[in-house]
Amino acid sequence: MAQMKVGTYTNPSSGTAATNIDFGFTVDSITVYNQTAGSIFSWNSSMADASYFTVTSGAYTSSNGFTPLSQNALFGPAISDVSNAASAVITASNLDQFSFAVGDTVNIVGVADDLTGTTLNLTGATVSAVDATTVTVSTNTSSGYSTYVSGGTLVRVSDSSGDPVATDNVAIRGLTFGTGVVGTDSDVVTYVAFGQESVV
Repeated sequence: MAQMKVGTYTNPSSGTAATNIDFGFTVDSITVYNQTAGSIFSWNSSMADASYFTVTSGAYTSSNGFTPLSQNALFGPAISDVSNAASAVITASNLDQFSFAVGDTVNIVGVADDLTGTTLNLTGATVSAVDATTVTVSTNTSSGYSTYVSGGTLVRVSDSSGDPVATDNVAIRGLTFGTGVVGTDSDVVTYVAFGQESVV
């Protein structure tokens, strides 16, 4: 018998964006039912990554569909930029897998900068804004700081109440649902996924 997971999510009302879904196993096939729009999409592991089949219309699409996602370890969002600004803006991937909020305390670790000034590796910075791809901290990096070169991880240390936050591995084994299959504003979507490994 194959692994199986059934779930439902509601697309955010603010727009359509790719979504990572953790199944806890490597997905062999999936069928997605958009209850709001009446669409049905499917994919299986013999199809190309990012592709999907629209069951309701019979159309095959080669982009913005389902892509396997397998992360070995993820303890914090991977940083791709730190701005030199009055409030440092940190661009990072996988922010949706963490619960950053205004008032949190964070550390920036493992950043390689150009060594021309104060390091961008920060301890105890306070989050002042969060969106889908960035976290803004109150630390002023507008002058005297080095310029970001590469790498780094954003680590959530405590929440807005000052309570410590445990460091957990939130790595995903599942799929990225591309913009072609997640639905639109506030759509209710149900999925049925089957895994590649058998359950004894």
